[in-house]
Amino acid sequence: MEMNRNRTILELVSILLGAFLTLVFLYVSKPYWISDPVWFIKLAISFFVASFISGALGMILEARSRIGGILLLAVSLQFAYSFYQSGFLLIGGIGLGLAEGGYLTYYSVVNNRFDKLAIYLRRFINIFFASILLYLLILLIQILFNSIVMDSLKEVSQSELSGSNEIFKFVFLIGTFCAVYYLLMKNIYGIRAFDVFVYGPSRSGKTLLLLAFYSHFVNFLNGQRKEFIVSDTNEERLKIEDMLVEIENGKLPKSNLRTDLAIYKLSGKINFKPVGMTFVDYGGEHTRDFKPTHFKEIIADLSTRFNIKDPQKLEQNIENLDFVKSLRDNHKDDFAASVDKVTFAHIYKKFESAGKIIFLVDGDHIVSYHNEGKNELTRLFSHYSDIISLFGSEKSYAIVVTKTDQLKDLSRILEDSEEAKKIEHEMYDLFCEIPTFKEIVNKAYQMPICMYAISVDATMKPLTIAEEETEVQRKHLKINPWRVGEIGKFSL
Repeated sequence: MEMNRNRTILELVSILLGAFLTLVFLYVSKPYWISDPVWFIKLAISFFVASFISGALGMILEARSRIGGILLLAVSLQFAYSFYQSGFLLIGGIGLGLAEGGYLTYYSVVNNRFDKLAIYLRRFINIFFASILLYLLILLIQILFNSIVMDSLKEVSQSELSGSNEIFKFVFLIGTFCAVYYLLMKNIYGIRAFDVFVYGPSRSGKTLLLLAFYSHFVNFLNGQRKEFIVSDTNEERLKIEDMLVEIENGKLPKSNLRTDLAIYKLSGKINFKPVGMTFVDYGGEHTRDFKPTHFKEIIADLSTRFNIKDPQKLEQNIENLDFVKSLRDNHKDDFAASVDKVTFAHIYKKFESAGKIIFLVDGDHIVSYHNEGKNELTRLFSHYSDIISLFGSEKSYAIVVTKTDQLKDLSRILEDSEEAKKIEHEMYDLFCEIPTFKEIVNKAYQMPICMYAISVDATMKPLTIAEEETEVQRKHLKINPWRVGEIGKFSL
């Protein structure tokens, strides 16, 4: 479920307002588009307008970029029609623009990198709008100059009134034009849709969720895995294949020790689009100090420890699994002493670069809500809210409550049923009693934030229903996902 549906209304208002202001701007400014500019100005105008149209069509293909794409398309089509009527468009420029925008769209779709498309569109919008604004300012200066000359020559008052009206018209045009620019820049963004990062405290269900998604990637997405494991005693047990064997034998995978670090990267393809998901399992304390200054300090310290002369190289590559492996292989002793700092730097960089972030919430906290659970949730949601504020709105976020089987008997509840959705809404209403969660809900006005309730094994019985039966069942734990597919829709 999406937390704040009012955001959709605000996005619709942005599209309608942007289209209306563009229409007003072009109608009022129509008398100023009657000159016959030189061919290269026509070529540039044609190129930009056509590029906007094809680029906007590309943005519409990705859910997170769709609103900006529709808005840009509504604005650019009106410019195209107005400039066509004024004779400002050239076939050659249109062809170049469509080809350029088409290539960017192709690259973005094939690589699932709509952030690249958004970056180039923003640059072109800046150039295009700056050029037109400069043109308007030049005309305004000419009018002001003529008004001063007429004033000095003591022209008739009607002329002065006409000049004042012209000045007011240009001020109105510039204000309207700037408003359209603001709406475009506010709504045009793209994300690294292929890159999903799953984050949560220890015992929040990361391992079982990893195994569920590993099966999904392998069976349906032509998937592969990459693992990076550091452990003094537990390395074999932390490998995916060993954890799957443990599950088959009815045992829960072993928890990480304080010095353990395991990074799992799943990759696959939906049709031809790459998708990926990263899990980081760390046995140390739950990392909370996500501040840019602290990150810089950690990078500087690791650069010194690993004898890397250019800290920027470490900063740019610390999220890369192969790079982290090379650090471990080339600096075994130093790496073992710096596992906690490497983990922090890797997680920070994943937050920075990932297009979609999944926050895990342990369902056990809801079971113990009236004891210590509410306190734990208050702290956890505060932490997640700080992360969202720090890493920005140009991402998609999801809060996922695991172990829903601890709360309800899910064995007879269909995943897509109204009863399943009711469970999710009940959790949402409960969380809304917590101020730090309400803060996240308020953030959902600016960005999409979803909430899901899931279970990795829907055959489990809640402890509150049949404690002895549950203990027996837990010896036969299997991967029987319940509503995990909802995260798949969000992520992939």
